[in-house]
Amino acid sequence: MSSEDKEEKEEKEEKEEKEEKEEKNDVSGYSRLISNLVRFGVGYRREDSRRQYFTWHGSPSRNDDFITYAEITQEEYDRINAEYPDRIDATRETAEIFRLKYVEGHRVLLQGWNVTLK
Repeated sequence: MSSEDKEEKEEKEEKEEKEEKEEKNDVSGYSRLISNLVRFGVGYRREDSRRQYFTWHGSPSRNDDFITYAEITQEEYDRINAEYPDRIDATRETAEIFRLKYVEGHRVLLQGWNVTLK
């Protein structure tokens, strides 16, 4: 077995292990804040006995946020977690890039002032 095959196998096993751990801890869903300065994040919830992945982006206006939740694929969810493994202090530009890439053009699940997806 080549070193590339070994690495690929290890990555696959790590991903499966992570998914199993998430499944065990998954009661109703999970949401992760990526940036609080300019608010956006990623998560999933149980919808009709399947896992529904989503992103969210908030446009702050004083003490309120206009928030958009959008449905994404599992592949996009995995890509976001790889791209943003930890919480960051994002700039408006970073948040806009995230919004255009992972919110805009996706099916909107919920949108409004200070709303929370359940």
